[in-house]
Parts: sequence; structure tokens; C-alpha cells
Amino acid sequence: MFKRTHTCGELRKSNLGEAVSLNGWVNSVRLHGQIIFVDLRDRYGKTQIVFDADSFSGKFGAVKKMSMEDVISIQGTVRNRAKSAVNSKLATGEIEVLISDYTILNESAPLPFVLNDRENAEENLRLKYRYLELRMEELQRNILTRHNTYQVTRKFLSEHEFVEVETPVLMKSTPEGARDYLVPSRIHNGKFYALPQSPQIYKQILMISGYDRYFQIVKCFRDEDLRADRQPEFTQIDIEMSFVDEDDVFFHMEGLIRHIFKSVKNIDLPDPFPRLTYTEAMETYGSDKPDLRYEMKLKNVKEFTDLSEFNAFKSADKVNGLVVKGGAKYSRKIIEELIDHVKKYKAKGLAWMKSKDGVLTGGISKFFSDELQQSMCEKLGLNNDDILFMIGDNASVTLSALGHLRV
Repeated sequence: MFKRTHTCGELRKSNLGEAVSLNGWVNSVRLHGQIIFVDLRDRYGKTQIVFDADSFSGKFGAVKKMSMEDVISIQGTVRNRAKSAVNSKLATGEIEVLISDYTILNESAPLPFVLNDRENAEENLRLKYRYLELRMEELQRNILTRHNTYQVTRKFLSEHEFVEVETPVLMKSTPEGARDYLVPSRIHNGKFYALPQSPQIYKQILMISGYDRYFQIVKCFRDEDLRADRQPEFTQIDIEMSFVDEDDVFFHMEGLIRHIFKSVKNIDLPDPFPRLTYTEAMETYGSDKPDLRYEMKLKNVKEFTDLSEFNAFKSADKVNGLVVKGGAKYSRKIIEELIDHVKKYKAKGLAWMKSKDGVLTGGISKFFSDELQQSMCEKLGLNNDDILFMIGDNASVTLSALGHLRV
């Protein structure tokens, strides 16, 4: 093996003419007669290396047998790529390495799936060969993002006088939101340790011991049914503070999130974060955790339904609507599916009207006069090809059902 002088994502035009050594995985092989191009990959990037039969002193036939995911070590000289071969998508795309010598460190067995096509590889197969999946660019990027998040979190909290304290993993059982994972004690027969659902007891001990600002990036364990946002073990940024009020908590946590997004992803978040009360969130979005990536706010339409001839909503405490832009294209089948969906959340039904050429059609539109329809279009922002969905019931059912419809 040649001790590497650079990584596969490091070489630039400033390295032209240098003798270099690289180690990595064969990402692709392209045969062009007496020239073989290989993309060599490590976690830092890719570099194109070139075997030229006219200058390569080794066995050129053996090079042709090189396979994807072989691990190789090479020596060569950095040179410019041909202008037609420059790859602007790669950081190393202006150069290539002309190989003088190489050695195969490990030959790859036939691959069970194509590494650059994760979507079409069966999950069970990917998990069986997890070490292969972890070579994929997407997963490596995710792991590095996680690593960078940890580093900037520690830096930010340390600069704000938080102390990182590692708490025990084997502890006594404390009531939490799920069942404990239990570990039997070898010394104390019939006794068990519990794995922490959170380090709640320990951080409270730290507070009364005078450590007024604590944090820990900690592994927690909860024995509960798997769901999209639940798994047996997870990592959380655990924080506790003394002598503070809610504004202090908002200040530090918003600052931490802003710092993480800016440092890791170069995304600027607002300062301060927009805030909604629970009532405002439910009235506006029908959810206490609304997705604000799209507007789609709930509208109070009771003033219109009370003036209509649609009697089903007359006795309802609350009648709200949701305008879906471009929703007039929804078929009757889709609308029926949406009706069934809101019924799961105790709604008795889902009224609707489509906006077509300045008038409302379909659904319950016949119960609304032309003048009332025009007023609704103006005040609710109904444009051509939009659809208006409405639910009337008590406030809890109306807001919750529309909130789930919005999602």
C-alpha cells in the first residue's frame, strides 16, 4: 500500500505536476481501448485516475479486470483533464491523475445491489449488507451532517456556560411515557437495572447540586411500538437550566437551532422565531404543530353558511373552510376519499364547492345565491379552479378534522 498524500476530494489545479498517492474504492471503470478511466472514491470525494498503456509499466490486462468497489492504492502525477472532459459537478473535475503504479488492497465480491441505486435495492438486503449501504453518498452525507451538528451544538452550548455531563446508563426505573428496557443484575439476584428513557433524575440532581446549566447528547431507550416517529433507541440533545423563565428557554433554544442551521446547512432562520399560541395555531391551521411550509389557512365561513339555504350547518357551533388552490381538478372519487378521511376525526361529512369561471359549482353550491357566492370568492380568495372544503360541528371536531385534511 502507498501511504496516501491526499484524499480523493482534495486535488485541484494548484496540484498540477505533483506526484501523489491515493487510496480508495473503485466507483466506476470506463474502458477506451489503450486508456482506462477509473473514478476513485473515498468519503471526501472522487478523483478520476487514468491508466495509459503507453506510459503504464504494470500489467495493463490486469487493470481491465478491475471491478467496482475494489479497494486500491495508486501512485501517479496530477495533470489537466482535456477541456471536453472537465466535470464542473466535481470539486476535482478539472484534473486527473496519470497512474504510474497501483496495487489492489482488496478485491470486491459480486455486489448484491447497485450502490448508486438505493431506491431500487430491497431494504432487507441493504440492512444485511449495511457496510455497503454506508458507502453510499447519501448516507455518508447524513452521517457527516449529524457529526457536524454535534460539534456546533457542543460549541454553542459551551460558549453559553452549559456544562456537558455524562450520566449513567444503568439506573433505577422511573415513570416515563413508555415501558422500560430492563437489564438483569448478576450480583443482585431478581433485581434489574432500567435503561434511561431520559436522564431526568440525574439532571435534577445536577440542578440542586448547583450546576445551573447542563447539557448532554444522550442515548435514550423506550420500549414502545414502532411508528414513523418512534424507535427503541434514539439520541436527544438533553438540556436543563435553573433560575430561568420561559423567555430564557426560548432565547437559548432558538439561538441553538439558528446556530445549527447556519453552521451546518448555511440556512438563515428568523430571529426571533414566529410564535403562535395554542388557540391561534388551532384556529388558523387546525393543528398544534402545523406545517408552515405552505400557507393554506383555515377560514371562518359561518357568516356565509348562516345566510345560505344549507340548513345542516345552521346549528353548528363552528363552520370553517379550507381553500385548496387548483383543487377543482379533484375527481368525485378523490373527494369521496377525503370525506372518508375526515370522518376518522369525528366529522359528520365534508361539504365542498368548486370555483369555475367566477361562480361556485358542484357540492352544496345550489344553496348559495349568486351574490353570496361572489362575496365568498372575494373574501376567501377563491380563484378559478380552486375548491372550498367546509366542515361544521363543535369547535374541537371542526378544527381537528380540517387540520388533518390540510395535511
